[in-house]
Amino acid sequence: MSSAVFDDTTQEDTYLITEDGLPLALTIIQPKNQAVKAVVQVVHGILEHRLRYRHLAFFLAKNGFAVVLSDNRGHGDSVDKKNPLGQMPSVKRMVKDQLKITQFINDRFPSAAVYLYGHSYGSVLARLYLQNNDDKITKLLLTGTLQYQKKAKYGVMLALLADVLAGKKSYSWILKKLSNFGSTDKTWLTNDKIEIEKALRDPRMLPGYNNIGVTTLWESIRRLNDISFFACQNPELPILSITGAEDVAITGGKRGLVDTKKTLNKIGYRKVEMLDFPHMKHEVINEVDQDLVYQAILDFFFC
Repeated sequence: MSSAVFDDTTQEDTYLITEDGLPLALTIIQPKNQAVKAVVQVVHGILEHRLRYRHLAFFLAKNGFAVVLSDNRGHGDSVDKKNPLGQMPSVKRMVKDQLKITQFINDRFPSAAVYLYGHSYGSVLARLYLQNNDDKITKLLLTGTLQYQKKAKYGVMLALLADVLAGKKSYSWILKKLSNFGSTDKTWLTNDKIEIEKALRDPRMLPGYNNIGVTTLWESIRRLNDISFFACQNPELPILSITGAEDVAITGGKRGLVDTKKTLNKIGYRKVEMLDFPHMKHEVINEVDQDLVYQAILDFFFC
């Protein structure tokens, strides 16, 4: 465990041990010498890691919020012999890890509300988190909001076949190509060339997932439309989705965003708002006009 103190914020790096013994890497950034307004639990996207959200975390901390960043299982520093880089063992396990982090937050900040924030694949895990646990959070923020894809069931079938033929821990170039991730082309992420270069040079970014990781990825997306599995115990939960209008491949564009909102409404959530910023791509918090997004997030958290 390590810690650092800045002028108006503090940072602590630590590990949270899960039920199966995996150390989940956490970074806690919070305001110094002031009460915490709420705690933001961040779930990152595919192939990335928690430290890509430090800039946002420091911004939120300077505005009174504590932020808990974590590496998803099989990413960054959340690895061990049973859970190597690029391996996500199951949807249940990935969601359960987030619940473990929420419990950690409740123990660490017992009087603070928890705001869950998921980006891209993290937005998928955040929505699946809601199934039986929406009463554990006070607000939900989504960015790069990945739409439900009908082809997900075929992705699951192909990934399961690869599991059988080559093994769960093997890597399939066919699955990688069909899933369309891990490309060296990062121009779809943002219009900010500096951020694109950072992503390309970042040694912590993963090149891809093994077969069971791909299976988990597609199974997660498939479950987004299984409305019957959502208990909706907190129908008044405020939900905000922030996307870039140029991120059509991920969000599905206007039609995909409408479908995403309709699905959340059908589940029972009444307070769903969608913001789609023009001239922005997938990583809205890393865009040229990121200040607009940061302000929208702050407005949502303060309201």
